[in-house]
Amino acid sequence: MMDRETVIKVMEITKEFDSVETIAGISFEIYRGEIFALLGPDGAGKTTIVEILEGLRKPTSGHAWILGYDVKNKLALREIKKVIGTLPQEFITFENLTVKENIKYWGKMYDQMVDPRELISLVKLEEKQDELYKNLSSGMKRLVGLAIALVNDPEILILDEPTSGLDLRSRKETWRILEDLRDQGKTVFFTTNHVLEPQAIANRVSIIYEGRIKDIGSPNDLIERYTQGNKVIVRCADSDNKQDAKKVLANLSPKINQEGDLVISGSDLPLLRILETLEKEKIMYTDIITKKPDLNDVFLILTGESLTEEVQE
Repeated sequence: MMDRETVIKVMEITKEFDSVETIAGISFEIYRGEIFALLGPDGAGKTTIVEILEGLRKPTSGHAWILGYDVKNKLALREIKKVIGTLPQEFITFENLTVKENIKYWGKMYDQMVDPRELISLVKLEEKQDELYKNLSSGMKRLVGLAIALVNDPEILILDEPTSGLDLRSRKETWRILEDLRDQGKTVFFTTNHVLEPQAIANRVSIIYEGRIKDIGSPNDLIERYTQGNKVIVRCADSDNKQDAKKVLANLSPKINQEGDLVISGSDLPLLRILETLEKEKIMYTDIITKKPDLNDVFLILTGESLTEEVQE
């Protein structure tokens, strides 16, 4: 197998704020042409890592390079800014300029600029190109931010929670765009606290929790590594029935998730026996679901917490 080209390398990065360590010994590599996700809850250190890579913060210790350029070197940062496109979590631009005017304005800051019409087409905002930015929905504003991140035709995109606050339709549209950019040979590094996103589009995902990397791998590899087959979710009628179900199914080691449902995991779950046991013991339940494990199960195993999806339909 051919060696993969490393375009971003982070080695033992630590950052302290007021003597409090917010990220500790972070290391990872990102390869050319992949989508790499940094998955973790708010406060895990995702934005701090992004800001270090962009040269906005200096690490307390450790090193990071983009295309071989040291992010702590001011001269190197000039070269880095030519080859990266960024979308901060709190993106803002000129409220009283149109979509097209905003893209043109930011594009003039670079020696080369992608045709604004091409970027507007990419993010599917042709009908809104003459609309004032302030009149756009939050989803459309994020798409404008993504278009602006691409004005210099960067090799690498660094996106901090690019779908934050978007409904499911807008999120899926953003995923499609990122996949298209990967297919064009660009490298995409994005942060997220939504388990659906890396599972849907990432080649690899790094799970971060309390400032530390817990593991790195493809979504499927991580799921196979940490979970055992499918899971059965039992939704009981009330708390008494739930506790009774937990007792009679104790030999299957059931757990209670954040939603208050009984969860049974295993490689060969006896669904029929579970149903017969609940019926025999006259335990009332409202639903039983068989579900494949996902990255949230991996996150739960690695951290003891769940990343719940809050998706607007």
